[in-house]
Amino acid sequence: MSIEKKQKVMFTLCLVFGLWHFATQWTTTLLSFLQWDTEEVMTITDLGYIQAFGSLCNAFGALAAGQLADTLGAQSMFLLSAIFTAVYYSGISLARSWYAFFFLQILRFGYQLDGTAEMYLATVTTESERTSALMRLTIPQAIAMFFGPIVGSKVAAWTSLRTSQFIVGFVLAGTMIPVVLFLLPTTHSIPRLASARLRPQDYWHMISKNSSLKEGLLIRALLISAYVCYEMISRNFLLRNYMHNTNESAYVLLTMAGSLLAVQFIVMPIVQRRASPKRLLQVSLIGLFVSYLSAAFANSFEQMLMITAVQTAAYAVAYAESSTQITTAVELTDLGKATGLASMVQWLTHFILPIYASQLVEHLHYTYAFYTSATLSVFLFGYISVYGKETPNRSGSLLPSLSATNY
Repeated sequence: MSIEKKQKVMFTLCLVFGLWHFATQWTTTLLSFLQWDTEEVMTITDLGYIQAFGSLCNAFGALAAGQLADTLGAQSMFLLSAIFTAVYYSGISLARSWYAFFFLQILRFGYQLDGTAEMYLATVTTESERTSALMRLTIPQAIAMFFGPIVGSKVAAWTSLRTSQFIVGFVLAGTMIPVVLFLLPTTHSIPRLASARLRPQDYWHMISKNSSLKEGLLIRALLISAYVCYEMISRNFLLRNYMHNTNESAYVLLTMAGSLLAVQFIVMPIVQRRASPKRLLQVSLIGLFVSYLSAAFANSFEQMLMITAVQTAAYAVAYAESSTQITTAVELTDLGKATGLASMVQWLTHFILPIYASQLVEHLHYTYAFYTSATLSVFLFGYISVYGKETPNRSGSLLPSLSATNY
């Protein structure tokens, strides 16, 4: 594949990623308020069970998506993800009870774009380029974080919360499906992954025989565990107490967008030239530890915005490094299964931790969730320091040049 064609492919992937996150941020802006507007007020425990069940559906879907991505190609999985998610987003607008929100989570079986994007990206980048490429995907994500909340809030103001949420499903399907169908190549000019078959036993063989993959999955599990404890309590409990309207919800997402852009254009160009991937992961874990611990002592909306900025930047770097390790640990024909395994681990963590975190809030105190996140970050830092392998610096990118910085 020529450099020009690779750039075109990656530009299209950035567009798909941006459209997906635009709809996601639109929904995120409205979701907390829709969950307030129910027949009976839902507690943090109620929300925890909803999130846990949805994550379980995601986990089962990830295993199937991994196999299907290797068999049918990434394009088919992007289309399925767009259809399932569009129906899910519009369906949320009709939910007025705990049961409605709970059973809508079944549609998250097809909420698999992130894992499919990781698999697709791995086919057009080398190991040394992959972390930078994954970080470049934060650019459309940051843009979506800026425009998604604004558009969602404006449409809600002009119509209603539920109408705005109903519309976003059609916006996602109407924009993303044509892009995937007409602009995104099915096979990226590599041999079609037709040798892959639906063999569930392949997963066990991959895990038992591949130490690098096991290490990558362990890092992903600990990283996501710390994140879920923090995110659920900060978003569904702490920030929920500080926010009074959709504008303040938009401020949170705009802060996250600014943080992603800053780490991409300012921090990463400096740090990547001076630090190995192992050191970069260690630095990001220090940032996560500081943000998680600080959240336990925050007492205002402005303080939470600053903590959110640090946490978002550090988590983006750490997640990109873990993705690179997972996708470089397997052969090309197993990329779908590897990213499926990673997504399964991620969503199983999302299944277990919300229940744990909600019980902490209900029976002890919300700060214990943040202490848990900080402790997990320290443990992961120690594991990386003692057992993590040194690899050459990752630099360069095959993505289109969206800034003046050259990696």
